[in-house]
Amino acid sequence: MIKLILFILLNVTVVFNSVAVDWNKLSTKEQGVLKSLSSRWEHLSSAQQQKLQLGASRWINMPAEQRDGLLNKFNQWQIMPQQKRDTLSKQFDQFKKMPPAQQNQLRNTHKNFQKLPSNKQRQLMDKFKKVKQKQQKNMTRKKPRTRQR
Repeated sequence: MIKLILFILLNVTVVFNSVAVDWNKLSTKEQGVLKSLSSRWEHLSSAQQQKLQLGASRWINMPAEQRDGLLNKFNQWQIMPQQKRDTLSKQFDQFKKMPPAQQNQLRNTHKNFQKLPSNKQRQLMDKFKKVKQKQQKNMTRKKPRTRQR
């Protein structure tokens, strides 16, 4: 759970000024969320401290259902094979490099997909896999063959 919280907190992307956050000025709840960092708090940059404080505040104010969902996703991430995590990380990096309009289009497509009944989702995923396999098959056929002597 602590790793998930730290992961979320470190990925908060907000611009901060460079004023250090005194550990003792954090609320009791913020200190509770960030307790695994208490011994090295003073060694973190001001920007990291501020991002972590903001993330802790967001975590504290997040509805319990949303927190549970994030914890579940993090646990799934932890048990995922490293190769799959690497693939997903690369895909996320590609997503972040896309123009905002394209990111929004993908988000909307995903939201619409999530609204579909599970049997329709399965049909679309199967269709996508077949098309992808066919494309891969065509790519391997197009490779020039070397003659054996």
